[in-house]
Amino acid sequence: MTALAAPARIWPLADLLPLLDAWPQDGRDWMLDLSALPRFGLRGPGTAAWLSGRGCPLPDTIHRTAEAPGMTVVRLGGDEVVLLADPLAGPTGLAALRHDWQQAAGPKGFDAWREETWCWLALTGPGLADALPLLTAVDTRPHVFGPGAVVQTRALHMDAVLVRNDRNGQPGLDMLFDVASSDYAADFVADVLAGFQMGRLAG
Repeated sequence: MTALAAPARIWPLADLLPLLDAWPQDGRDWMLDLSALPRFGLRGPGTAAWLSGRGCPLPDTIHRTAEAPGMTVVRLGGDEVVLLADPLAGPTGLAALRHDWQQAAGPKGFDAWREETWCWLALTGPGLADALPLLTAVDTRPHVFGPGAVVQTRALHMDAVLVRNDRNGQPGLDMLFDVASSDYAADFVADVLAGFQMGRLAG
């Protein structure tokens, strides 16, 4: 009997946003659904030690990011980390790290299932600085919330993780939140940030 391949994951915004071939380079403001791209969350005892032993750079303090080949390392706690695949580089680096973690023995943290439970939206473009105060009450001035900064807060009237992550020469923000709120978040951005174009990238 031939085993059937697992069906591809369908994300909530897949039928609502146009699929883009690549990261936009037109200089306009965009909201991009990156939920189909890989991300890997680890938490619990052994997380930081295992990642460091694997050669993965960890920020010295929580609520900061570090760059590794093909991914952004987001540190949410002493032993809580989320790794986001670089949309401009492909998932190879993150896939290799996940494979090594799955094969490893001993203390290594636990899978936090961020790929299954979190929506991942990115805002990018020259209008980001003006857009941020409309999304959250956090102080988003550039000297406070600049590239590499992370905050766990309320945004779009819900709990979210906000990550300042510039890409392709444009200021950017990654937003991570409960996947069940995907439609609501897209509607919120469409209403509040009317000048932002919308699209999605496939994994």
